[in-house]
Amino acid sequence: MRKIIVVIFLGVLAFSVEAQYEEGKHYEVVSETKTEKPTVTEFFSLFCGHCYEFEPMIGTFAKGLTAGTTFEKSHVDYIPRDNKEVSVGIVKAFLTMQALGVEKRLVPAAFDYIHAQRKPVANEADIKAIFLAYGVSSADFDKHYNSPKTAEGAKKMIALWQEKKITNVPTFVVNGKYKVHTASVSGWAELIKLVNYLLEQD
Repeated sequence: MRKIIVVIFLGVLAFSVEAQYEEGKHYEVVSETKTEKPTVTEFFSLFCGHCYEFEPMIGTFAKGLTAGTTFEKSHVDYIPRDNKEVSVGIVKAFLTMQALGVEKRLVPAAFDYIHAQRKPVANEADIKAIFLAYGVSSADFDKHYNSPKTAEGAKKMIALWQEKKITNVPTFVVNGKYKVHTASVSGWAELIKLVNYLLEQD
């Protein structure tokens, strides 16, 4: 009898969790297939004010994800809308940070440079100035920023946000399949619960 009660309780609990999140309200399906490994992608822009506000908590968010989950960032290129040199250039800059192994240090620094210090970023020379300000040599920047590998990587990253139907940032996509509606939850704890729920879905 006790086993039956436990089974019924667990069934009700599972139903209540599933009923808590609704497609179209809490998330949107943007792909018919999912990634082979559990992955959460944050689509963002260094020019995005909300992304800047989110950044200090991203580490805590990533640590709260289901064990074994890969957390990654992907930069969009639609900000600023009226300057393609900069909007594409900042994607290449992000890829350059990754290539140099300084992403964790330079992403917060670039956010601070743009949003707190309000330094102008109107062309590729201004983008390079961010790197120089934080200890990256001119030669190292040029080598990676201007490489064919970075150019190809930027094309793929730009195509990805379009494929996943990203209309605002920051936006999280779970397993390449589920686009999270962050406005549907209140607070980081609820966001982590929603993302972890989606990580378990087919």
